[in-house]
Amino acid sequence: MCGYDLRNQPQRRRRLSWVDVLLVLAVLAVLVFWWRVGTESSREVGNDNVAQGILPTTIPFLDATPTPTVTPTPEPTSTPPPVQSETVLVKHVVESGETLGSIAIQYNVTVDAIQQANGLADELIRIGDELTIPIVRENVASSAVGPASNFTYTVEEGDTLISISLKFGSSVEDIQVANNLAANALIRPGDTLTIPVQGVPPEAMQPTPAPTVPIQAGAPEPTAAIYAEPRLISPPDGATIARTDAVLLQWASVGVLQPNEWYVVQLLERSPGARPLSTAWTKQTSYRLGAELAPAEEQLAEYDWLISVVRVNPSTDGQLYLTAASPPSEIRRFIWR
Repeated sequence: MCGYDLRNQPQRRRRLSWVDVLLVLAVLAVLVFWWRVGTESSREVGNDNVAQGILPTTIPFLDATPTPTVTPTPEPTSTPPPVQSETVLVKHVVESGETLGSIAIQYNVTVDAIQQANGLADELIRIGDELTIPIVRENVASSAVGPASNFTYTVEEGDTLISISLKFGSSVEDIQVANNLAANALIRPGDTLTIPVQGVPPEAMQPTPAPTVPIQAGAPEPTAAIYAEPRLISPPDGATIARTDAVLLQWASVGVLQPNEWYVVQLLERSPGARPLSTAWTKQTSYRLGAELAPAEEQLAEYDWLISVVRVNPSTDGQLYLTAASPPSEIRRFIWR
């Protein structure tokens, strides 16, 4: 009414009060709270997803490469040589007071074995009877005492595998194997056999023939001198010898041997501590067993020994024929301990 323009009135500046400040801070606090709650929720969801992704059943395990371990190489053990049993036949002359039972005990065999080897129907024996005693011994394979040399032999009247093995230092089993003979095979005069013998020196395989005409293949040897059986001198029968000493076997000469004639020394083990010893061929009238062949300490070795004379003749077909030049000697025994 007075004409004053109320539209252009100057406005007054409003001042902020502490209430306004508190209100603003409260709003900001609410916003910050909700932002933090939402962020943590998303983290938990993410963590759950990650945890689901790396559960133990889903973790790919790498196969561990084992560290190679060095296995110590065991020390080589020596394989004992295979054990073979063989029957060696020896000669025994019945003396006063002896019976088949006492002889069987002496040689550690059975009465039945002696009866079968000699074709006896009962136990009746007489002084002076000559018996064949089949001694079964355990022997290592032939490689332990050296390879055998093969000779040819023509069976004579009265020969058996037992007597042939006793003449030449072979064994019944070796002769059967060499000739593919069955255990109950029969041999006849004129049959030709291969006789494997161990301990033969190389010079015996290339003999200088005696002053006789070489025999034809398969023909019997011409008549030649037969020596008396060798007479044993020492050691005496049943002698005991210290294991630190050598054993010297001695016998009397049967005469002057021809270049193709040899003494054959046979050694038969009679106790577990006795090591197998090869048959030996020699021109001498003695044979030495070194102390290195003695049994181990606290053990004993019991041996039977005998001597025979053999003759080797070449034939026109290049084979070497073997014949007995003497009967076998008596059998003696010694103990090495």
